[in-house]
Amino acid sequence: MNTLALMMAAGAVAFGLAKRFRLPVIPLLLIIGTSLSLAGIHPAEETLTTTLQLGLAFLVFMAGTELNPDRFKSQRRSVLWVAAGQFAGAGFGGYLVARWFGWGPQEALYLACATAASSTVVALRQLRKSGQLLEPFGRLVLGVLLIQDLAMIVLILVLSRSDEGYLAVGQSLLALVLLAGLAWFCQQKIMPRLLARKTMDEEVLLLTVLAILFAFLSLARTLGMGDLTILTGAFLAGFALSDFPVSGITRSALTAVADFFMAVFFISLGVMVQIPNWTTLWQALAFAGVVLVVTPPLVTLLAEWQGLTSRAATESGLLLAQTSELSLVLGLSGLLQRHIGSETFSVIALVTVITMTWTPLLATDRVTRWLLRFHPVRRRLKTDKSPEGHVLVLGFGSGGMWVIKPLLAAGHQVLVVDDDPMVMHTLERQRIPSLRGDGSDEKILDQAGANRARVVIASMRRATEAQKVLKHVKGVPVIVRVFEEADAQMIERFGGIPILNSHAAADTFMEWFGKSPVMRQIKKATETGGAIGAT
Repeated sequence: MNTLALMMAAGAVAFGLAKRFRLPVIPLLLIIGTSLSLAGIHPAEETLTTTLQLGLAFLVFMAGTELNPDRFKSQRRSVLWVAAGQFAGAGFGGYLVARWFGWGPQEALYLACATAASSTVVALRQLRKSGQLLEPFGRLVLGVLLIQDLAMIVLILVLSRSDEGYLAVGQSLLALVLLAGLAWFCQQKIMPRLLARKTMDEEVLLLTVLAILFAFLSLARTLGMGDLTILTGAFLAGFALSDFPVSGITRSALTAVADFFMAVFFISLGVMVQIPNWTTLWQALAFAGVVLVVTPPLVTLLAEWQGLTSRAATESGLLLAQTSELSLVLGLSGLLQRHIGSETFSVIALVTVITMTWTPLLATDRVTRWLLRFHPVRRRLKTDKSPEGHVLVLGFGSGGMWVIKPLLAAGHQVLVVDDDPMVMHTLERQRIPSLRGDGSDEKILDQAGANRARVVIASMRRATEAQKVLKHVKGVPVIVRVFEEADAQMIERFGGIPILNSHAAADTFMEWFGKSPVMRQIKKATETGGAIGAT
């Protein structure tokens, strides 16, 4: 009990440090858990297994509430290609490395499957933290995670029952199909009527959600899911609650306990990692290297092929570059079935810790921009003289063509700045002047003649990037696309002209822009050859 209290106190310290210094909390939890292990602080094996399973069940349940297929139904083909390509590519790389180290076919298969899947818990937390859950690449990642989780559940089920013969495997698969069908029926028909009731107070709502979770856990046990009872029941219970607005209601009810269970899981995972010998550490680093070397470029290539921009594809690859929490379940199942040895399980656990730790550090804007510098499709402004008297568009995005086409048709000089190589390639084919770079970078703004432009249109993803533009550009109207009212107020304080995205989609924006005082000033300045003043 004292050890558990110490683990909880360590979790509180990790969350405090993360909030105080704005650090990613998952690496801190893992590092603190590993530090406890290295210091010789170990709970009883049964206690550690229980806390790990409890934390995993709740996290898988919460992840299931986010994995609604309706979110990515327009991207189903892309999701299937990326999910299958990453799983096969990373898995094949893991199998080759395992065989190279001398593992037999069966253990190599376990290591390959453990290497292939990505962590739903880690990726979802990163997407939610960055506010990118509903962006196109965020939806793609959600779809990939759902397919990979289902594939891992089926794999664990098949491998865990393989010694009992085909009949046992078939019965387990049938039970899984029945439980999944029930979850789908509940999602479509029951949960919206049960939980979307305005009369239900918070305490009743929390108890109802937990009752649904335990009901699915009981059904999984009744149907004979064996070692997968907790995992399968929790995942499908979450899936049953994944439809909108039920998923939002569920998250609001469980917010108070979500961080607690996350701390339980990741600290327990860190404690599981005992001091490895040099051979185990080297092997774990080799498998972690497979994840890092194979997953980001492969996902980027497939996602670009399916129509995502280079930036979005790169972000998707970085977000998926870690092994799954289900890899631990696979390893534990293989250990119990004596399909793998304790050394193999130690490698799986260590790879999971390593890759989960680096994801919050790698899946950032800074790393994405740095990687885009090496993209094979590159273009820069082919002039030594900075432009003047032009309309400068910062961030092309998916609706950029709707913005610049009317300007070009009216005879205005336009320059587009974007850091996506595929956008540059499109602009080059359209013969639209463009400059590849970060629109909030002062050097890029100087090169693009921002202070000599007639007007600047900032359509970048974050208001903080537009804030940098406003600080640098003086005497030029800056129109900024924003998504939140608070961002609009901030842009106004810095002298910009905010346009709420919800109030002005691409065609509405151009209608507004054509009638705005800024556009009248542009027309007047164009006719008279004069300069445009700030508004």
